[in-house]
Amino acid sequence: MTVTVLAGRPFTAIVDGVDVDLVAAAVRGCPAVADLVAGAPSGAATYLPGRRIDGITVTAGTVRIQVRSRWAPATELAAQIRRAAGAVAPLHRVDVIVADIEDPPPIRITR
Repeated sequence: MTVTVLAGRPFTAIVDGVDVDLVAAAVRGCPAVADLVAGAPSGAATYLPGRRIDGITVTAGTVRIQVRSRWAPATELAAQIRRAAGAVAPLHRVDVIVADIEDPPPIRITR
């Protein structure tokens, strides 16, 4: 793994050619994503000088993204994440792990 910190962009890191901050921002912008998460099942996180980004691991050719989903179909969630991450890491395969799902929206009963 190669980590490069770019001058002029404090604490921004490139890991194996992927700007992990840009991937995180793109994924968090997906409507079906509640947030990136570390921990079980994969423990996905990127460790950088003085900080870590939960939910993203970059290896040779792959970006693994672990999220807590909003209440949305899994196919829609995965498609949103792959589009967003693929736009900033086009040469890497994007693997999606759903670690948790938010509670469904409340059911409103009208009479």
